[in-house]
Amino acid sequence: MTKSYIQRILLVLVFSCSTPLFAQTHSQALNSKLSVSGQMTTEKFSTLLKQSKFKSVIVNRPDEELGNETSVLQLRSIAEKSHVSVVYQPVVSGKISQTDVREFAKYYNELPKPILMICRSGSRSTALFNQAQAQGLLND
Repeated sequence: MTKSYIQRILLVLVFSCSTPLFAQTHSQALNSKLSVSGQMTTEKFSTLLKQSKFKSVIVNRPDEELGNETSVLQLRSIAEKSHVSVVYQPVVSGKISQTDVREFAKYYNELPKPILMICRSGSRSTALFNQAQAQGLLND
């Protein structure tokens, strides 16, 4: 590994560990093609889809994660009414693997944009994006 690669990874880790919880009613844009959001309800999800006109959604929060009250099936049902694609890519908080990063990059490169990523606080989705970007895996 090169020194600059290690520095980028360290920056990603510092950023992902210090990212504040995202507002309950908003998404946070990471670039013009991707936003992240935290804790999701069906009402919040419907509002985000209407307001921001997302074309794809990546759900990083496992359905069985403690405190998760909205399943990916509920989100998919809402999204289908708006002709929005939903991809379920559950990632365990604090345990993002290289496989997770590559899988996210594949979705990012292939899905219609803009994309909304969802997890508990927005941090693990942000970390996936930052790691994929630092590794040059995103086609922008």
